[in-house]
Amino acid sequence: MSAVDVDDVLARLERFLHARHPGFAGDKRAIDAARALSVAYTEHRRIDVDAAGSTAYLAHFGPRAVVAVARAIGALPDAGPAAIRGAHVVDVGAGSGASALPWLAAGARRVTLIEQSARALTLAGDLLRACYPDAVVDIVRADAHAATAVRGASHLQAAFVVGEWSDEVAHPTAVRAWLARLAPTAPTTVLVDAGDHPRARRLQTLRDAWVVDDDVTLFGPCPHRDPCPALVRGRDWCHDIVNKRLPEQLAAFARSVGRDDASMATSWLSLSRGLPRETVPDAVVVIGEPQKDKGRVRLPVCGPGGLRFVQALKRHREAFTAVSAVPRGTRLPLLAHDGDIAHLDDAGHLPPTK
Repeated sequence: MSAVDVDDVLARLERFLHARHPGFAGDKRAIDAARALSVAYTEHRRIDVDAAGSTAYLAHFGPRAVVAVARAIGALPDAGPAAIRGAHVVDVGAGSGASALPWLAAGARRVTLIEQSARALTLAGDLLRACYPDAVVDIVRADAHAATAVRGASHLQAAFVVGEWSDEVAHPTAVRAWLARLAPTAPTTVLVDAGDHPRARRLQTLRDAWVVDDDVTLFGPCPHRDPCPALVRGRDWCHDIVNKRLPEQLAAFARSVGRDDASMATSWLSLSRGLPRETVPDAVVVIGEPQKDKGRVRLPVCGPGGLRFVQALKRHREAFTAVSAVPRGTRLPLLAHDGDIAHLDDAGHLPPTK
């Protein structure tokens, strides 16, 4: 899979912010601006950043964009048409440019940034050229829906974009046609968004609509092509939690704003169009934290056939310890199960498949 050194990317982001705005981590104006931006994003889905708020915008939203995109592109294969090294990536709705950083870290040669805000594009261009001076960065100022096609691209990304749209505009058929028009030669599509209820369910709905097609290969997050069980009830949603300690200044800024400095919720979808369908391994993905109760630990997993648990009793010490330590997002082999429970004892094993 395509590896990204997230710590290095975050360090580059922090250095850029410090050079642009020394002392940003303790700047009350920047902190207050980030709080206001967070409220606007949560309540209104859209935000407008002025010049004074650009540092706050990048410092607040940039780290989550980095870790979320790194998680999504980490599901792509290292070889073949979906490989990243030397690739040309189109990032639509590029914003501050932070969402393009992991692609360059993974070896992409060229990125085309499509964004309607001139101020955001200036920030994005400065960020990418400062962090990766050898990269080719193309700037296109255009509305996401009005942008002309980019030829020759191998990957298309929309990060924190689709979740802002109305239900009609974000209908699976409309989104797929839009993506295909923007980058007609790009077989790989990556969608990334926040891990909250409405945005995560939107990506899950897109996933369910697309994976039934024969020309779609799903790389992640799901290790199966069955309907998403989290869409059955309107109150449910499936999201990812990325635990990544931020560098010192970014962590201090996050804490001042009131945000967790080491745990970020996200949702994502990585797939290909027009490539031969890959064999989906028999696997389950861990979708929650280990649940300890009455001498046992249960691990919620999702796989072919829906939701179930992997369970180990405390008296089976080795299995209990192993199940207790598995992080969310890990892929595990498809274990034999009795009803909704796969039971482990000390003769069992829990080797991750990813």
